[in-house]
Amino acid sequence: MKKAMGSKMKIDIPVGRGRPTKPVQSAKLSNEFGIIARNFISLPNKWKELTREDRDAALIRCHERFEINLDEHYVKDSCEDILKNRSRQWRYKLKQLFESAHSEEEVRKIEVPELTPENWNRLCDMWIDPKHKKRCDINKVNRTKLKSNHFMGSKAFVAARAELGENEPEKVEPDRIEFYKHTHYKSKKGWSSLEAETHYNNMKDLKDLYTSGEASMTTDEIVDTVLGTKSGYIRGLGYGPKPNTTRATQRKTAELEDSLRKAKQEAASAQNNLQNRLNAAETVVENQQTQIQDQQSQIEALNSQLNTIVARQEEMFRKMQCFARSSPSNRDGAP
Repeated sequence: MKKAMGSKMKIDIPVGRGRPTKPVQSAKLSNEFGIIARNFISLPNKWKELTREDRDAALIRCHERFEINLDEHYVKDSCEDILKNRSRQWRYKLKQLFESAHSEEEVRKIEVPELTPENWNRLCDMWIDPKHKKRCDINKVNRTKLKSNHFMGSKAFVAARAELGENEPEKVEPDRIEFYKHTHYKSKKGWSSLEAETHYNNMKDLKDLYTSGEASMTTDEIVDTVLGTKSGYIRGLGYGPKPNTTRATQRKTAELEDSLRKAKQEAASAQNNLQNRLNAAETVVENQQTQIQDQQSQIEALNSQLNTIVARQEEMFRKMQCFARSSPSNRDGAP
């Protein structure tokens, strides 16, 4: 996915958002993972069954398409979460194809170009399992109880909320209460459901109550009280943002441990370099001391030789004087 100039599109996933806040980035990244889920990796019965090899292959392809920092744990986890969502959507479409068949024999003969026969049969085995059918029936009933559908269509909530903030003079995103209204109310259509309107009014009442009295509740606490909570999901914000969970804490701990390990490695490397420099300096000093000692020995030897030469010269001079005094010409005088 490249721009006209040939450079990769830059993808930013702010901490706490779970996906890009820019609508174009969000759509492009989601579409790319949809392509990857359908064409480049196997489709597991459950997300946990997807191999690390397939996950890494998906991330590598994503990195080839976009300028994205997958070294950041949060960015990497967010990308895997988007891939998980797109894999689930792909599995849902295949489930519809499965249900269109009239018999198991017919189902087994279906050819899905994007899947290997083994992968397709593994999915069929799951969908045929009576226990799985029972869970699906229960989930179908639960979905019919959902009365507060939103008006956002396929648009990512994270990007929509960020876009609303960009249009504000102070560039501040709406809080969760007002964003809930934005996603469930249209001026021309009204509320998406009576239940959605009731939820909003209850949240407004709680906000007025707890901002005017001595007791206090944050906006997040108010929304969670009215809409309820769900593991791994913040109601009213769509896919992407996640509550502070044990996994998030573990990830943060892992990041701190990585930082600590890198700091220790850098300190050990610096200490090792310093020790090497110290050893080199000591070697130089030792060599210099050896050279000085050698030079001192040479000087002492030269001094000794010089003294010997001087002594010999003095001895020869004395002998010459004695010889001169003892010669006949010096005793008898001139003729």
